[in-house]
Amino acid sequence: MAAPYPGTMAGSAILDARGNPMTMMDSVTSAIQSASTVSTFHPQQSAMSFLFAPQLAFAAYLASGMLQKVVDIPASDRVREWRDWQAEKDQIEAIEAEERRLGLIAKVKQAEVLRGIGGGALILAAPGNPAQPLGVIGKGQLKAINVVSRWQLTGKDYVEELSDPAYGTPTMWRIANSKGGTDVHPSRVICFRGDPLPAGYGVAGDDLFWGQSRLVRVWRDVERSDNAQGWFAALVKKAKLLRIGIPGLTDFTSTENGQARLDKRMSAIALGESVLNATVFDTGDGQRPAETITDHQVNWNGIPAMMDAFDQRVAAVADIPFTRLMGRSPAGMNATGEHDTANYHAMVAAGQELDLRPCLEQIDAVMLQSAGVDPKGLWWQFSPLGKPTPEQEATRFKTTMEALQIAADLNAMPEQAFNAGVQGVIEENGWLPGSLPILADMSEEERFGLNPDAAGGDDDPSRIQSEGGDPVLAGAGGADTPARRAANDAKPVPLYVQRKLLNAGELIAWAKKQGFASTLDASDMHVTVLYSRTPVDPIKMGTTWADNEKGELTVKPGGPRAVEKLGESAVVLLFASDDLSWRHRGMVEAGASHDYDEYQPHVTLTYEAGDVDLDTIKPFTGALRFGPELFEPLDLDWKSKVTEQ
Repeated sequence: MAAPYPGTMAGSAILDARGNPMTMMDSVTSAIQSASTVSTFHPQQSAMSFLFAPQLAFAAYLASGMLQKVVDIPASDRVREWRDWQAEKDQIEAIEAEERRLGLIAKVKQAEVLRGIGGGALILAAPGNPAQPLGVIGKGQLKAINVVSRWQLTGKDYVEELSDPAYGTPTMWRIANSKGGTDVHPSRVICFRGDPLPAGYGVAGDDLFWGQSRLVRVWRDVERSDNAQGWFAALVKKAKLLRIGIPGLTDFTSTENGQARLDKRMSAIALGESVLNATVFDTGDGQRPAETITDHQVNWNGIPAMMDAFDQRVAAVADIPFTRLMGRSPAGMNATGEHDTANYHAMVAAGQELDLRPCLEQIDAVMLQSAGVDPKGLWWQFSPLGKPTPEQEATRFKTTMEALQIAADLNAMPEQAFNAGVQGVIEENGWLPGSLPILADMSEEERFGLNPDAAGGDDDPSRIQSEGGDPVLAGAGGADTPARRAANDAKPVPLYVQRKLLNAGELIAWAKKQGFASTLDASDMHVTVLYSRTPVDPIKMGTTWADNEKGELTVKPGGPRAVEKLGESAVVLLFASDDLSWRHRGMVEAGASHDYDEYQPHVTLTYEAGDVDLDTIKPFTGALRFGPELFEPLDLDWKSKVTEQ
């Protein structure tokens, strides 16, 4: 009778290849039952309660790097840029010195971390009985600010009267210590509480007061992410799996002698792998079956994306951009960095205003007394979380200055008030920082541009002329002092504005080397800022902020440049200058005209190009130094006066 096929049923037993009943360890039924206990498709249950016990909350936080980031990142960002005080310089210095002495920023961050774990508080160590309300203190009497977790505090006698402003808060706190505990009045305790629990949740007392831990919202998704990381780490060990097939393996293991032979055979295979870097196995002889050895290579395709999916879920639940949470630059489907960051900063700013500001205002009420600063008229705001790029800051500066120029042209407020406001804008934005100490040492008359004169009033045109110089002649010998804003507008005229090229000699020497037989005279080389056939008020053209103290403007070496023909015969050096382009655009927006669709800064080299091949010329790359702006009535016959050398 032939041997039964392995796995054949004989009654309720399963037979092996020799016809013997298989043991429970060998049975397929047992294997399936064992596998079913680790099925990932069953609903996951957890011992974690939605209201964490202290040991469980801290254990969860400390055991997972991802949980720590989910809690620590918002806590750090709430205090990262801190705040800007609006006060006198000496008051700000005193406040910041007191904050440094108390280590306030670091301790607020610790309290914010505890807020995320379940709740924390700052204890104000000030004079008097801790159980009594904190009264007025003197300078330096706030000895310290100490951090405690919510589980070190126990509230006593919670207010339950709905009409009481203190409803839901304790009338006294008990701080546990090695001596049993100390009663502390609520005025000395600054509580950093979690998100409020829904009304009617079924808890009361301390649990209701401290609210929901941030861990509750994210721990399940963090657990899945950590599990995915663990599974991947285990899979790495199987990246190269050697599979060995030995004929009659079951027969070998049925006897002690066969088991010994199998152990010896496996040792020989391992020795070959180790010593020879090769696998030695029996290939058979045609009569006996051969051993088989195969390498199993893990397919990694899709695994990184799957792991990212778990982490993206964590980022979504935690309300933290994936790039920020994982420390990556935006890439692929995550390439929405600026938008995500803007949304995240809005979320952090909301937390600062709704959660952190009330805590800081409680601290300030005591800390300002300890700093010796009168709080009347003082206020502060959180510093911006994101810093603009230099290009963005330059654009914002230019836009602000143009808006201020428009406001100045309206003559809608007294000059002293307007100048004070402009200086305030510059100071608040941190622009021109070196000017502030100098301004502080000036008298109000000097600082705000007041020049009282007993012989004439502010509207005396002779005073404006003598102090500021003729704006039309300012670049050619007018007074150095900027002209004051006149009460009456100047007569509109067709206007031409130019800047003379101060280092024309360098440009002429370069042009001669390129083969130009003649060039414009050095005194005629210039860049046109405005050519307006439309009559305009020169005063309304305003001034530029790009000049140095001598009114000069320098275009740095290099940058985009070209030598081309302009019109019928002019050969010009084209160059890029945002300062000139912005200045021209500002004048056009103020009412001036321009004959061309676009404004392109250039310096005319010659009107007699000769046989020079412009396509072979490498443009002049040196610096271009221009003098002050020259305002002149438009001369339509200007070309007849140009000479070449």
